[in-house]
Amino acid sequence: MKSLSPHSLECEARVLDKTGTEIEIRPLRPGDESLLRNFYLGLSEETVYSYYNYHMNRSVLVKEEKIGQECSYDHDVHMRLAAICKGEIIGVGMLLGSFCPEEVSEIGHLISDDYQGRGIATILMKILLSHAEHHQKGNWIFAQTSTRNTGSRKLLQKFCFTIKSMADGEISWLYKIR
Repeated sequence: MKSLSPHSLECEARVLDKTGTEIEIRPLRPGDESLLRNFYLGLSEETVYSYYNYHMNRSVLVKEEKIGQECSYDHDVHMRLAAICKGEIIGVGMLLGSFCPEEVSEIGHLISDDYQGRGIATILMKILLSHAEHHQKGNWIFAQTSTRNTGSRKLLQKFCFTIKSMADGEISWLYKIR
């Protein structure tokens, strides 16, 4: 397995979460569709709500077209990572947007209920921000959370995101890439 390199979209690594469980971190790729579908179907209603800030029918998350797009994306525009344990996706992280100057990218993560609070989102965020700092100097990164999602709020604060606005149960965050 290659070592983790934020300067390459081919980054792959094996890391330990807070419990000592080995987690593989690698880009999502074609062929991961069934793993990603199973991941989305395994999320609790509360996790889906705290991420999207509204109740969503699972069929929207697992549409074949949506899953296919997430697994085969343009590496020049997006970075999507999978956290894998025991052959199953247990978390995803994404950095969406142009890597051109003066553009705003969006960052996010979603972790399986059984693996929340184990440091996986922190690992994904470190990789994504490191990649952005190498490729997008001077740009901004946008994130959005539900006001109810205390874990994501704490994580964004930990990485020095600042609140841009709050409305209708959502918080918009900004981060200036150094």
